[in-house]
Amino acid sequence: MSHGLGNPAPPWARAAVAWTVRHGRMLWVIALLLAVPAVWRTANMYMHLRSELEELLPRNAQSVVAIDELRKRMPGLQYLGVIVDSGSPENLPAGEKLLDDLAARVRAYPPELVREVRLGQAEEKAFLEKNAALYTDLEDLKTIRARIEARRDYEVNKQTGASLDDDEAPPPLDFTDLEAKYKERLGGSSDAKDRFPNGRWSNAQQHVSLMLIEVAEFSSGRGRGTELLDRVKADIVSMGGTDHYAPNMKVGYTGDVAISVEETSALLTDLSFSSIIVLVLVVAVLVVYYRWSRSVLVLLPPLLLATVYSFAIASFPPFNVRELNSNTAFLGSIIVGNGINFAIILLARYIEERRAGVNVDEALVVGVWGSRVGTLSAALAAGVSYASLALTDFRGFAQFGYIGGIGMVMSWLTAYLLMPSLTKALDKDPKAHRRVTHGGFMAPFAKLVTRHSGIVIAATAVLLVLSVHQLSRFGANELEYDFSKLRRADTWVSGEGYWGRKMDALLGTYLTPTVILTDSPEQAHAVEEAVRRAWMAKDSPLHDMISNIRTIDDVLPKDQAAKFVEADAIREDMTPKMRSLVPEDKKEQIDRLLANEENKPITFADLPHTFTTGLRERDGSYGRAVLVFPRPSRALWEGPPLAQFVESLRTIARDAVGPEAKPARVAGSLPLSADILESIRRDGIKASAAALAGVILVVLLLFRTNLISVYIIGGLLLGVVWLAGGMMAFGVRINFANFIAFPITFGIGVDYAVNVMARYAQDGRRDVGLAVRATGGAVALCSLTTTIGYSSLLMAQNRALFLFGLVAVLGELACVSAAILALPALVSWLDKRRGGRRSTAPESSPGSEHGRPATH
Repeated sequence: MSHGLGNPAPPWARAAVAWTVRHGRMLWVIALLLAVPAVWRTANMYMHLRSELEELLPRNAQSVVAIDELRKRMPGLQYLGVIVDSGSPENLPAGEKLLDDLAARVRAYPPELVREVRLGQAEEKAFLEKNAALYTDLEDLKTIRARIEARRDYEVNKQTGASLDDDEAPPPLDFTDLEAKYKERLGGSSDAKDRFPNGRWSNAQQHVSLMLIEVAEFSSGRGRGTELLDRVKADIVSMGGTDHYAPNMKVGYTGDVAISVEETSALLTDLSFSSIIVLVLVVAVLVVYYRWSRSVLVLLPPLLLATVYSFAIASFPPFNVRELNSNTAFLGSIIVGNGINFAIILLARYIEERRAGVNVDEALVVGVWGSRVGTLSAALAAGVSYASLALTDFRGFAQFGYIGGIGMVMSWLTAYLLMPSLTKALDKDPKAHRRVTHGGFMAPFAKLVTRHSGIVIAATAVLLVLSVHQLSRFGANELEYDFSKLRRADTWVSGEGYWGRKMDALLGTYLTPTVILTDSPEQAHAVEEAVRRAWMAKDSPLHDMISNIRTIDDVLPKDQAAKFVEADAIREDMTPKMRSLVPEDKKEQIDRLLANEENKPITFADLPHTFTTGLRERDGSYGRAVLVFPRPSRALWEGPPLAQFVESLRTIARDAVGPEAKPARVAGSLPLSADILESIRRDGIKASAAALAGVILVVLLLFRTNLISVYIIGGLLLGVVWLAGGMMAFGVRINFANFIAFPITFGIGVDYAVNVMARYAQDGRRDVGLAVRATGGAVALCSLTTTIGYSSLLMAQNRALFLFGLVAVLGELACVSAAILALPALVSWLDKRRGGRRSTAPESSPGSEHGRPATH
């Protein structure tokens, strides 16, 4: 009879283990041959890491459909800002010289990389001043003409004595009301003229100067932004750097391109760094725990094979995961961290037998048979937890679920198929496993839960009450709506966030518009009028969130012939006498109206390029898009106002074109962000409920509806409640990254409780303390290796990744505490109440059938 195995393995189980040992070489050859294409497909998926926001959403999401259409119809629309802080107003000319030199180089970049380079709006300013009359509404030109003629008639009547009222005040030649109306036309803030008197984006008081690089293609991810940013940085270095121009000068990068590159680069750097840390610490922990140096060689190769198999299988139908996104990028580390648990339990059971003096073959049989139920239950439960994410429409969750679920099953299979032969091949030294005559490091915990179960239960109850109290306050506010808190930590100190604020302060407007795509110029006109009305309404959510609206009507003047007639009439009315009556500060306005004496109409081809960006489509057509420029504010980062902004535009886009027409589409990064928040809110409950139901079903199928199942499910619920309460206590909100930790925690909560309770049941329910001493150590090791993996994320610059790691660590602590402390204490207390018999074998007796303690 095998040591420590309450139910000896049946003949067929012995034969199965013997078969895996006898054919181990063949199994390993097949596994390694399969690994070749699996590694290739896995590497290919990581090489095609997609950071675009739309990769997280379903293909049929409104924002994804809209942005796909935007890319097909429109070039450009995104920028890389290069901003120089000269350090002092005196150094500003040097900063402008640096940007001039850099602009000359950037203009030579390939056209597929850079569309245009701008240092200011001098060209646009000159164009508007030359054609001011055409960009003034016809009715306003008539008003200007009427005021001039009214003043002319007053002066004539006064001069000829025809005036009937000598005290009549002269009609003022004041156009202040009309001037205010046109200050925000064609982009920019109302004080654009005062901000940039020479047309260049520079401000001496802020000692900053800006260059904008319009990228060739629209992208919500890195796209070719990395290539562009790297070339710009290399050119600055080759120019001698900032010190070549002036001391204490700094250069920063901002805009959509800089955000995408910065965030994705931080993600990749964090993952690479965390992978190294995890590997080193996990190897060290395994060696220390097992006290057998070859344990690492036994555990890791099958696990690594399972990991690459998982990615490869997920790339085939029906899963079709061909590219990784920002949520699935760190799945490799998670599969390793969770998947190693099954192998740890198996090897721990094997070494326990070896230390009791059992030979290799018999120890393998005991290890495989004794650990099979607990590890299989844990693998299926964890797999179901991951797979529950695949039920959601959110691709960031669904792909995570596919790969993670496959990974758990593959980790179990490779452990039980490949580890026996590998273990026998490596375990040649009979002295490698010395006998241990004490209860191991879990002995104090076993004593605590058996001899002081009341104290543990009391502490458990207190924590449970506190957690439930926290959960009673749970509401919509527990979702993280502020996207600025999910960016990399240093962005607001030295990164894009820091430089972006400087650019916002300089320009006073958001560079990249939200685009409303229609199917005809008539629809675009209707949508523009509806958006403008909402913008002007003080009770509208759009009132404070829009900086400017632009359509083809804003850049290509209407009624040009009639406007020329009015301009000619004004020119005729503006005699030297009348001009002398115009206040000095208003003469410039009149001069601009009369600048174009040629009366040459403006065509679309005459317009500056910046006027047509976002309006000219790839096929050369125009007039079907409405550009809405949001006003820079914190609302752009916060969920409720962001969702309200997007929903208001979508409602207008639907209603303005009429019930029979296809609704206009709202495209851009802001609609994507709003849809991500809505998807998490909608799919979060669905995935969590499915994960919990699936885990409970697995437990009931494997353990039937008995007391052990109740214990396991109770331990799971306790760990989850502790996790949720801990999150609220620490003020950690749910976001699109750390939400994944919840379904994973359901699998983990069952994993640890299952293995402890399975050992308790296997030993005849005699002594739960023995289960803690024997299997609790392996469970603690499983938790420790997984916690190491998650804890490495706490060093991440990416805050979403950091928060995922924090929630996962809290989940680990909650679940392992429930499994090896709270649950066994409750079982021990209930056993005593029922008068259950505990094992009387002494702790130092290694040969006892059921009383031998854990020796690892």
